[in-house]
Amino acid sequence: MRRSLDSFHDESRRVVLIAAEGQKTEREYIKFLNDKYGDRPGQKFFLRFCGSNRGLRPSEVVKHVIDAASSGEDEKWALFDRDSADNRDEDIPAAMRLAAKEGVQVALSHPSIELWLLLHFQPFTSQEGGLSDKIVDQLRKHPRAKGFADYDKKSGDRGKGITEERGKSLMKKEADAIGNARGLVANCSNGGCSPKKASLEKISGPGSESYEQWNRRSGHADGCDPLKRDPSTDLWRLLSMLEIGTESSGRRG
Repeated sequence: MRRSLDSFHDESRRVVLIAAEGQKTEREYIKFLNDKYGDRPGQKFFLRFCGSNRGLRPSEVVKHVIDAASSGEDEKWALFDRDSADNRDEDIPAAMRLAAKEGVQVALSHPSIELWLLLHFQPFTSQEGGLSDKIVDQLRKHPRAKGFADYDKKSGDRGKGITEERGKSLMKKEADAIGNARGLVANCSNGGCSPKKASLEKISGPGSESYEQWNRRSGHADGCDPLKRDPSTDLWRLLSMLEIGTESSGRRG
């Protein structure tokens, strides 16, 4: 019998499994959250990154975190991007339906996780059709985004990631990022969407919610096509769930 995830940590520490398609920025961002916020008294957590030695498609991300769990009740999140440059129009809806069926929370970033990073420093509402060029350019040029001037300028993943300087730039700006991301839900072009309708509660387990119930956790309305949530990022819910950036603002859903 496999050990429960909670058995590896003290009972006061919340354990969350995380899988992502990217292996550089996402991995280092999760480590950053663990290092900077994981040991707060009364709010301890450990985000266990379920890595892979290759990039994953959205549906593979969901399957990866499911396979890493010791039971269906383990708390699980899948992080992936819209990224229209990589043909995934059919895979993303399939990944989300699988996640709903298996009790996995999804943080979809449209177009990419770089939107979430930029929202720490400024709002961004321009529809980019799933492309990240403008977002990355603004992130590099923002005067408060220290360390990001050369972001993604090297080959492969070498220019990505969260260096110490970049991490310092992000710290204490989580409330701004959450507020900006919530604003994108409120102003979603599909209509009827509201961050006030979002849920930060744990999923009971596989099969405990219909797809419609699961989808409402994001604050997006029934029938709101994930591929058209441009721009948006669900990472605000993960941080709000962990009470990062919500202490002073009072935001809890």
